[in-house]
Parts: sequence; C-alpha cells; structure tokens
Amino acid sequence: MAVPDSIERIRVLLAWAGVAARESTGGLKWYDMAVEQLLLAEDPDLVIAALATGTPSPGQLDGAAQLFSSFEWTTAHGRDLAEPLRSMLIAHIQADGTDPMRFRMRHGYYGAERSA
Repeated sequence: MAVPDSIERIRVLLAWAGVAARESTGGLKWYDMAVEQLLLAEDPDLVIAALATGTPSPGQLDGAAQLFSSFEWTTAHGRDLAEPLRSMLIAHIQADGTDPMRFRMRHGYYGAERSA
C-alpha cells in the first residue's frame, strides 16, 4: 500500500511504531526495525510537522517516543526537541508512558534532563 501524502504516511508509520512501544517484549523485532528505518528515511522536518499538525494520537506519540530515542535518530539529530513538541511528548510520557519511555525521559532523551 502506497501513501503518497508525506504527512499522512508519517502519521501511519508513527502509529505503527507505537505498537512496539506497548509490547511486553519491548518491541524491536525485525519488522519493528523496518518501520523505524522507514521513518528515518523521511525528511526529519516532515516528521516534526506530522506531529505538529493536528493532534497526534496516543499511538503516534508512542511511536515518536520510540523514534526520537533511537540511536539512529539521536546520532543524526541529537536529543533535543523543539517546543511545543518536547512538552507534548513529555506530558504524554508522564501521563501514560511505559517504564522504558520514562527511563529514556529521565536520562535526557527528548531534551528532558530537567523533567520528571
């Protein structure tokens, strides 16, 4: 299935990536990594725009938390996220995040060294 609209494609991929965040195994099986690779191949500005446009679903925020704390993303783009995305992601993690998401938040991912 091809999704020609970049923003919509990224939203679908983020929601798909978010499924792995809620798996008891922590995800990151080969098919989870394939979704991550598809997201990493997208223009980073479009990934940010996909989250900034409209209201992201909890699944999309889970996927964003996975993506923004991945080695590949942080190596290429750093850990700091611009406001208001940073605050939105931190609020989501504080309210409904998994233990691994909270761990990464406490250890400086998402530019959240001072948070939670």
